[in-house]
Amino acid sequence: MKNILVSKNYTIKDHTKWYNNRSNETGLKENYNAMEEIMIRSAGRHLRDCDGYHIFRGTSDHIRAVFVENFKEIYDMWRQGNNILYVDLDVVFTKPYTVFGTTDKFTMFNYTDPRATICTHYDMKFEHFFNCGIRYYPQTMSSSVWDLGFEMLENFDWGRWDSEQVIYNAMQWSQSVDPQDYLQPKMAYQMLNPEHPQLNDVFNGMPLEQAHAVHVHGSRGSSNRLQLMRALEFI
Repeated sequence: MKNILVSKNYTIKDHTKWYNNRSNETGLKENYNAMEEIMIRSAGRHLRDCDGYHIFRGTSDHIRAVFVENFKEIYDMWRQGNNILYVDLDVVFTKPYTVFGTTDKFTMFNYTDPRATICTHYDMKFEHFFNCGIRYYPQTMSSSVWDLGFEMLENFDWGRWDSEQVIYNAMQWSQSVDPQDYLQPKMAYQMLNPEHPQLNDVFNGMPLEQAHAVHVHGSRGSSNRLQLMRALEFI
């Protein structure tokens, strides 16, 4: 059994299917490549008990198709007997980060914005909606959690930007209904408003200085979020 850090860095042909149209955003590929370097470098300093990392690569029509493909890629790696920590490229580790071997449940760590949602496609309501930019797949997690994910994947909601996140929330909450079983903002601090630091602290319920990993939400603008990662790397 190995402890593996994974992420994805695909070449995207059509940038209209993010949460907004990013077709006119310059430097996307270069910025995400630079984010990858920071993420890996910071993990090398802070991620405990990690045996290696893997970046899934390829070319895809659009980001939502990547979500579907990467779900299967991670499953295949998990099925080989690995504990997996997945992080988006726009994540920087800032303090010692211990996750491998800490739980037997598929886990995400913090709320997203909005904190609650309704998905009519799957006829699901989430009073606690977590961000999927950092998620842990222990080798000991129940295969029934994967079964639920694949069932929903077969009926993927192509019309919704965060359909992937809906699936992962369904998987997580199928294990427990108590958010306190999962909520650890220090493991996935959400940097939603770089211009207003106090709002981030309020959202996360803790100061940035206590975060062990920060998710900067690069889909809201890759250039300025890359600069933010550079600033956070050595705080």
